[in-house]
Amino acid sequence: MWSILVVRKFDDFSRILSEAGFSVINCPIIETVALENTGDFDEQIAALESCDGVFLTSASAAEIFRRKLRERKNGYGGKVYVLGRRSFDLLKDEPLDLIFDQRANTAREMLEKIAPEALENKRFLFVRGEKSLHVVPDFLKTIATLDEAIVYKTERVVIDQDKMNELREKLESGKIGCACFFSPSAAENFIEQFGAAFLHQTIIATIGKTTAEFIERCNLTIAFTARRATAKDFAVELIEYLKTVLPAKYANDTKG
Repeated sequence: MWSILVVRKFDDFSRILSEAGFSVINCPIIETVALENTGDFDEQIAALESCDGVFLTSASAAEIFRRKLRERKNGYGGKVYVLGRRSFDLLKDEPLDLIFDQRANTAREMLEKIAPEALENKRFLFVRGEKSLHVVPDFLKTIATLDEAIVYKTERVVIDQDKMNELREKLESGKIGCACFFSPSAAENFIEQFGAAFLHQTIIATIGKTTAEFIERCNLTIAFTARRATAKDFAVELIEYLKTVLPAKYANDTKG
């Protein structure tokens, strides 16, 4: 049986693939770590009412923002713009004015769906990671005031030698039929540890255009990019794709 390599922890994505009959190998290659020194962020949260809105483009940022807001206890009356279903689900039960468009797959798409008058001459807080892209600052720099709060960093997970040898053998022998990536940083760290050559032998699938573009710059070919940037949609779309391009493998190597 050939397997699908998922370069992150077991979650709904892997669960959906497993329930569809696929063998899934999870190999987390990065981890998100909240920053310990958050003095500046604490001050920004304390003065949050001076902001017309908050931008959250990752689940990690949404989770940290939620925790700080609960510590603050007196809520927030401005708009909170969120990208991604995971971020929305983390905040949907909070007393917030959430702005979420499930059609937006990227930060730019989210921003372009906001009415210009809701952004112009306003003040916002962008809660982000250390390596977050500059789409939000670049988009707003001429029309609004933007404060930024860096609240987490992404660290490399070093794969132990036994696990690395196992995956190398499976990749070289063609036992891994598909490798799935969710972020440029995960793809970068995987390539650094395993080398790009191994990925020439498998179908490469990504959740979004940003990750796909990074991998393509490494002279690798992307076979599949999900239309919708959620783990559930990625899994469902990937299953249908694999049924189409690998009907024989799907019939012979999976249970469903």
